[in-house]
Amino acid sequence: MKKQLTDYQSCTLEDLINDESFMLWVTQPTDDLDNHWDSILQAYPGLAPITQEGREIILSMRFETEVLDTKEQKELWNNIASKTTSINKPVRKIRLWSRYAAAAILVGVLLTAGLFYSGFREVTIQTPYGQLQDVTLPDGSLVTLNANSNIRYNKKWGDNQIREVWIEGEAFLKVNHLHKGGPVKNNQRFVVHTGSLDVEVLGTSFNVNDRRGRTAVALLEGKVSLGLNTAQEKPIIMAPGDIVEYTEGKLNKKPVNVVEYSSWKDGKLYFRDVPVARIFDYFEDIYGYKVKVDDPEILKRRLSGTMSSKNEKVFFETIARTLNISITPDHDSHELIIKSN
Repeated sequence: MKKQLTDYQSCTLEDLINDESFMLWVTQPTDDLDNHWDSILQAYPGLAPITQEGREIILSMRFETEVLDTKEQKELWNNIASKTTSINKPVRKIRLWSRYAAAAILVGVLLTAGLFYSGFREVTIQTPYGQLQDVTLPDGSLVTLNANSNIRYNKKWGDNQIREVWIEGEAFLKVNHLHKGGPVKNNQRFVVHTGSLDVEVLGTSFNVNDRRGRTAVALLEGKVSLGLNTAQEKPIIMAPGDIVEYTEGKLNKKPVNVVEYSSWKDGKLYFRDVPVARIFDYFEDIYGYKVKVDDPEILKRRLSGTMSSKNEKVFFETIARTLNISITPDHDSHELIIKSN
């Protein structure tokens, strides 16, 4: 059945290969379709991998026809003419039938592909700037995805399959505990992959932040094994209250107040002697603003306190009053102009 996608944020591979607009864009591209899908991919960059996969699936289903040269066409035509008393009408019927047959075969192949991928497709969820999203994984584990972040995972996890997710940006995870005793089976393992680290847990709550060449994992409860995905070093075992940071090729574990690293999911931010430069990095990561500061001395100041991050405007005003500065958003250039008062 033809349909038109409206929700691109949680779009899946199956949705794409059954979408009329996407099918036309791949098989019969036009300037309007190019502009339409270019704008979608700019708004939802997390769609790029499954868009490419959907394109390859559809293009792999093309029907190829043999092209005959003039001599071969003449010989074939004479052969047909010698075996029939009516040339035009049967030829028209054969051509019309072949078109319907090709269409029927194509629909059948696409339907089969859709059914196949519906069970094994990969789900990708991307959050825009300034918005959070709750995600329930196939095993019932819960993920809160921070703004400007994405998560991908298989729609279904098999009985002997490791539960795996890939995260870019920041996420808070509460993993469903499946191991009840005895040897740990594959389906009882849960692994989070970031750009540099693999975090393996059995059942726990923790926060993962993977931005700006730095990965930080803060453990609230449970137990995790954390190691480089290059397996160059032995995994680090974390206990509740630990945070492990990976930056510039080094792992560093230290005790912290982990609430400070996970409060964002509840709409609050805790700052304890935090450099202002890091807070401005947060503006860029979460709200998408490029920060422009007229006085570099502002970046050297430090800030402590608890603030609400639910309302962007109120958040900026609170920071501005606390630091005695002005923060002016330029919506055309999507910049924050920051000046000393």
